[in-house]
Amino acid sequence: MCHMKIFTDGTELRKLRKELGLSQSKLSDLTGLVQARISGYELGKNSLSENEETLVRNTIDSLDIHSLRKLKIKRYKKHVRNGNTLADRLRRNYSVTGRNAEYLSLLNDLELNFSKSLSTEAPKALSFFAGCGGLCYGISAAGFKIAGASEIHEGFRKIYSLNFPNTIQLTNDVRQFSEEDCRAVLEKEKNIDLMIGGPPCQGFSLTGKRDPKDARNSLFSDYLRIAEIIKPKIILMENVKLLTSMKDPGGSLVTKRILSEFSRIGYNADFFCVNAKSYGVPQHRERIIFIAIHQNIQKKPSIPQPQCGEQADLFCVIKPFFTFGDAVSDLDFIESGEKSKKDKLHEAVSHPEHVIEWLVDVPEGSSAHENIDPKLRPPSGYNTTYKRQVWNAPGATVATTFAMISGCRNVHPIATRSITTREALRLQSFPDSFRFTGKMGDIRTSIGNAVPPLMAYAFGRHILKNYIL
Repeated sequence: MCHMKIFTDGTELRKLRKELGLSQSKLSDLTGLVQARISGYELGKNSLSENEETLVRNTIDSLDIHSLRKLKIKRYKKHVRNGNTLADRLRRNYSVTGRNAEYLSLLNDLELNFSKSLSTEAPKALSFFAGCGGLCYGISAAGFKIAGASEIHEGFRKIYSLNFPNTIQLTNDVRQFSEEDCRAVLEKEKNIDLMIGGPPCQGFSLTGKRDPKDARNSLFSDYLRIAEIIKPKIILMENVKLLTSMKDPGGSLVTKRILSEFSRIGYNADFFCVNAKSYGVPQHRERIIFIAIHQNIQKKPSIPQPQCGEQADLFCVIKPFFTFGDAVSDLDFIESGEKSKKDKLHEAVSHPEHVIEWLVDVPEGSSAHENIDPKLRPPSGYNTTYKRQVWNAPGATVATTFAMISGCRNVHPIATRSITTREALRLQSFPDSFRFTGKMGDIRTSIGNAVPPLMAYAFGRHILKNYIL
């Protein structure tokens, strides 16, 4: 194995890739990322998202000498889409699970709470790096008025505005959010109770060898700069679990430095490693949450107790985790290239026939790389790619590449295809009423990057009860 050879910019990725004898096109095939994205990153023309960088790192780390040798053997497959493989078999289906109605009821309650009119006295929150609004949706449903939101990506911003038409759009680039902008917010709202957001993990200028051209370097510093002026009572900052292992140039853990920075501006802070499935989300999604409490409140940071878990016995007060099937089993059964007549977001990508052949007999929880017949194994990748999820277990982490069947655990448990946009939304706990607009690539990326609304709701209620009311 390559043992996590870390790159911090495109130049280092290109150097590492060449050391391994790995072409851009092959790295594109392995990760499912468009080659132009990788090329642009290496040339400094564009950035990769957090999920994309993690995917590239994990892919490179999974390669051993044997795998690298196999990659040099070209096995071109013409992309034929005739549906013969599935047509020759008895059509599969699934039944609605016993807890599907319970899960849909949770989403319905979340939607109703989000739709409630809040009084002018409602506690107020500001959101930065808002994305499409998953975190804001849950926080709003918990009883906070989102007084303003900032998001630099135009496509994500349009989706956000569609669902939060009454929320003021703040300066989109936090680096340009001035002291005057902060004063204007305070003049209008008097005070801010909660500040939420998740600066990209690459944006922690405390870490690694930095590229001065990388626009993400100052994002965390700007987030703190804004907080220091606005002085919210509570700050909630969400990020990927990878942050817990990152170190600064001096060898200190980044998490330790972040806590120190919060302390410097007057906050008692701590971080917590959480899993979304513990809060009713039917998905295994590990994240790190920082909670910072203004020192005037004189309370310790804390998070809500898990609501779901492994069911130990009949008297267990915690409910079992919701599963993949619980989230989607009421949706139409569709195969590769098909689409629902009732839901335009429930449409399956059309996959090449040779990929269908690799996967059609793969059981739940297994990968096509494990097929007994070598001819039915993909020529490249590793055993988390071309892998089926499990119907009666929480879904795998929804990434921005969830529609790519070659991605990490993106294959439907029963149908032979990648998961649909509606299925990804259900796994992320977005109510079906949440609306989307724009390019499908932007829609998928915004979904994969979002904080699950149900988890955000649990944290919002906890903060409201313990620190605001």
